[in-house]
Amino acid sequence: MIKRMFLLLLVTGARLACASNYYVDCVYGSNGNPGTAAQPWRTPLKIGVFAANPGFVAGDHVYFRRDCTWNDGIVMTSSGTNPAEGGALITIDSFGNGRPPHLTGLLPIGAGDWSVYSENVWVSKPLYSSECMADGQCVSCWAVAIKYSCLDQAARIMNYVRFGTMWGEKAASVGTMAADRDWYFDADTQQLYVYSSGGNPASYYGQVAAIAISGMDIPDNGGSTLLKIQGASWLEIQHLQIDWFDSYGVQVFGPSDHLWLANIAANSEVENGATPLGFFVHPDGTPTDIHLYNTDANMNYSGYYFAGCASGGCSFEIENCRAYGNRAYGIVDNVQGAVSYDYCQPGRMKLAEDRLRELERNDVRRSVYDRLVNAAIAVAISAAIAMHERWVK
Repeated sequence: MIKRMFLLLLVTGARLACASNYYVDCVYGSNGNPGTAAQPWRTPLKIGVFAANPGFVAGDHVYFRRDCTWNDGIVMTSSGTNPAEGGALITIDSFGNGRPPHLTGLLPIGAGDWSVYSENVWVSKPLYSSECMADGQCVSCWAVAIKYSCLDQAARIMNYVRFGTMWGEKAASVGTMAADRDWYFDADTQQLYVYSSGGNPASYYGQVAAIAISGMDIPDNGGSTLLKIQGASWLEIQHLQIDWFDSYGVQVFGPSDHLWLANIAANSEVENGATPLGFFVHPDGTPTDIHLYNTDANMNYSGYYFAGCASGGCSFEIENCRAYGNRAYGIVDNVQGAVSYDYCQPGRMKLAEDRLRELERNDVRRSVYDRLVNAAIAVAISAAIAMHERWVK
């Protein structure tokens, strides 16, 4: 028995000994590097590529440099193993000092990256091309630490362009652009066309910023997601700032469970119908071990949205959360009340569709009741005044 336990410990130790530390650094990194502290990767794109092949193993740690900004998303498909059974989590965290690692869809295009196309129509340099490693060939990255292009792959879609503080109007083609703030994105050439009657659009509008990220995976719901956990379990991910996305900030789907997401802000600031969602948790099966700690989900359509789990029996936990300025709800629980939360400031909360309808019916009944009571009070007051005037006379 002792010999068997010793062999088990040896096997477990050998498995965890294979775990590694990987680093992503926008200043000193290169995606051709092995990802070590001395030779880090440059962008989150490498995480999704590596997770697919050869894949991270239990005990691996991935560290993102603080004060870095990327127009790129993370796709995690690798799983750790149960620590209680001798395994280990896969961890994504930060290193260094400064602001949390920043994943964003906001891509400002400076004055030097525009040229006249025809009359009032201006065209940008490509957002991305295979020649971007030659300085000046693409739109200059606004994050000064990143050299060359902000994007590591072509942007597949573009739904929004911001002109100063206003959103532009998407045109069907360059030829149909006829008014200020009209725009058209050519996915083949990766160039953005905008209508600007006042000259260089970056100067005329104050800022022109596309909502665009590297298109390394199929977009969601016609928009973009910045952190995807796709069929992965036994993960711990923390210390990320996520913003300016038009679909989902954090998405958990597929057979995912045993997740700890902490110290993450997913604040969109983009209006896109019934999206964006700050945290969209809709895994397959019956997950019972998904936790969100110290998270923010502000300026979305809904801050936290839980779905799936049609057969019941799921369990999700939120602790120390904030959800301000969302257009619909702070927290949406469409998983049969499986969400438990503590020390949260969620704004308006939606428990479930049937519960919402019941609440609305109660509101109608309450409104009718309130009107009847108010009417009765008004009649009583009028009668009392009339009686008082009679007595005075």
